[in-house]
Amino acid sequence: MTYYASYGFSSYDVAGAVAEAVLHDIRVNCLGIQGFPQIQISRSDGFKFDVALGWHDSAKSSVRFSLTLSEAQSAVKKFRAKAGYDPAIFDRVQEALAKLEGAVSEEFRARITSASDGPRLA
Repeated sequence: MTYYASYGFSSYDVAGAVAEAVLHDIRVNCLGIQGFPQIQISRSDGFKFDVALGWHDSAKSSVRFSLTLSEAQSAVKKFRAKAGYDPAIFDRVQEALAKLEGAVSEEFRARITSASDGPRLA
């Protein structure tokens, strides 16, 4: 966890706000993967936060997007107030989840295909 003293919140707060949006999407659209995606937050170029949604430890099954400082602050405020997800970040979270589902599906399909390339019984 990284605490951003000048902003008054931590990377956990931002991840929690993203998780709220993920939960909302799951309630509305279900999720095509079993379990919950990993959420990692890092700060980039001072006023942006990079968000990575991942699946297990696979580098291939990871999707990234960014939040501005003001978006992160707004989402954290809603998260801390237990006011649900922040609509300002929802579309990007939903798009990232769809891409993550596609990446996981593609990776799974590749594993199945390579496993089925072995000897076959007659």
